[in-house]
Amino acid sequence: MANLKTCVFSLCMVALTPTVAVAAECPEGYPDGPITFRVGYGAGGGTDAVARKVASLIEEQAGWTVVVENRPGASGGVMATELMREDADGSIVGVASNTTLAINPWDNPDTVYTYEDFRYMGTGMLLNYGLVALKDKPYDTLEEFIAAVEEMGRGTVSVGAASHEIAVRAIADHFGVNLVPIPGKGSAAALQEALGGHVDATVQSTQHVPQIKAGKMVQLATLTDTRAVYAPDVPTLKEEGLDVSIEGHIFFMLPKDTPDDIHACLSETLAEATSSEAYGEFMAKLETEAMNMGPDGTRDWLEEASAFYKESLSGEQ
Repeated sequence: MANLKTCVFSLCMVALTPTVAVAAECPEGYPDGPITFRVGYGAGGGTDAVARKVASLIEEQAGWTVVVENRPGASGGVMATELMREDADGSIVGVASNTTLAINPWDNPDTVYTYEDFRYMGTGMLLNYGLVALKDKPYDTLEEFIAAVEEMGRGTVSVGAASHEIAVRAIADHFGVNLVPIPGKGSAAALQEALGGHVDATVQSTQHVPQIKAGKMVQLATLTDTRAVYAPDVPTLKEEGLDVSIEGHIFFMLPKDTPDDIHACLSETLAEATSSEAYGEFMAKLETEAMNMGPDGTRDWLEEASAFYKESLSGEQ
């Protein structure tokens, strides 16, 4: 497979395809009450929005009652720690991010779990990350940005996650410039740093899209393997000559000992929801695309991502 040091945590060894929805087969009598989607982030964010949309679609399609609860803290770590200790009866579904499962175990010494402590139903969306800057900066492309950094002697990029920081360092190494990632408390804070003119650029997923549409920001490069829906004319880093890509997913997870029949029921029900026309329209409004890797694809992706971050953040092989 390709070197993860250059592919960052994109799954480079396989081409992932969305899960095809099939009619869910569920154990008799399941569920016998409400199902709770426990979100590892606060209300109003992207992970929460996706969880609530999936919950509403499942209620419509399956006739179940799905309750959404928010358990913010430690980038999803609070929720994951709780979920690990819940009864494996399919009544509680965790909704998490890359940071929760692939980064926290190696970046936060208080984390008591790894991705191996859970079962996975699949994923809900693909996040197309971009390197963006204020429109009034003297650069509109990656080439112009690198030239400006060379002239200034130093450039700063606000970041909201360890994956963003690693990507920025990879760009700096490739072009031989002094490009410094400035860590912050999430992407929203990183965006505010850029909007306030405190940094030269920022790494974002979709929170900056309204700023692009309003003519206040410009995307310098797309950091995923393919061009972003919201910036179709902006080349990827790979198109610019770097073998670097990062991507984000939202994960639906269960306690590790969840029985096979309940796991299959929930996974198939998620696939029905994420492949629906209504969900596709919802993704379009978020300027992104649905991506359900299914149980096996999700676990494979997390295995690769976790191995990369273990080496990058803890120095262990």
